[in-house]
Amino acid sequence: MSASSSSWRSAVGPKLAAFVSEPSAPQPLGVLRIGVAALLLIQAWSLSQSLPELLGNRGWVPWSVSEALASPSVPRVDAVVAALAPLGISQTAGIQALAFVYVVALVGLLLGLHTRLSAVVAWVIHTVLLNSISFFSYGVETFAHISLFYCAVMPVGAAFSLDVRAGRRSSAPSALATLSLRLLQVHLCVIYLATGLEKLLGPVWRDGTALWEVLMQPQYGQFDFAWLAVVPWMVKLSTWGTLVVEVGYAVCVWPRRTRGLWVALTVGMHLGIAVMMGLWLFSGMMTVLTFAAFGWPLVAEAMVTRVRAMALLPFHSGPARQASQGE
Repeated sequence: MSASSSSWRSAVGPKLAAFVSEPSAPQPLGVLRIGVAALLLIQAWSLSQSLPELLGNRGWVPWSVSEALASPSVPRVDAVVAALAPLGISQTAGIQALAFVYVVALVGLLLGLHTRLSAVVAWVIHTVLLNSISFFSYGVETFAHISLFYCAVMPVGAAFSLDVRAGRRSSAPSALATLSLRLLQVHLCVIYLATGLEKLLGPVWRDGTALWEVLMQPQYGQFDFAWLAVVPWMVKLSTWGTLVVEVGYAVCVWPRRTRGLWVALTVGMHLGIAVMMGLWLFSGMMTVLTFAAFGWPLVAEAMVTRVRAMALLPFHSGPARQASQGE
């Protein structure tokens, strides 16, 4: 027993070590950084006209109410405004200044300019904002917060960044890039598996009516889907298909034969959520995470193969042309 256990360790140990630490290119992490920053900038632009209503004391949710929902150990917007008040900065100006710094940090993250500093500042301010508007937050805010934290601790500035162009960062393959990518991949697998299993426990998901109930809710249904009542098989197929994609994600996204299919199915699922439910930012965030973790390596590999084929084309076509001329 001990001999077989020792041989198993000697066989699996090196493969596991290589899986998490063999140097790899940081491009997927650069894709993660750009996608997350771009989506959060779009969100900031869409909410720019509603800052007083979202964050102000006389907005949709007064500070006395939002304070009860907030974590007491994390700063809130009212604390930032109170700190700026002795400088003669009004509440509105303080909120605008906080939002401005947040946007500047996101722009720096998007461009890869002083990437780690930009990511840390964006994550800290996002923490303050998230703790101040928890009443309005939903899934996209949670995943945005996690993604910004990843950008703060992972080498996301080692690819497609001004830091690399300026020589402040190296784009060479590294063990840290591999470990970071594996962490992101495993985290996504846990998320989709847990979500799928939780849905599987619900009777409306097992009987195939969950999507019907969602689409019939006014806050989610973007179109009139009453016609689905005459084609219930389509609702059931879509509901059960969602379960298959989410539960099967952790298993089918790893093998090369099924990885591309599962990335496409996952992206298609989130595109459907965006179109039918209007959750564009949430769908975009999940698409960015899956594409960066599993999709980009496939695209990069396909691009390299295509470039190599185009480079070798003259060498293959030359002898063929000479042979045809000789005939």
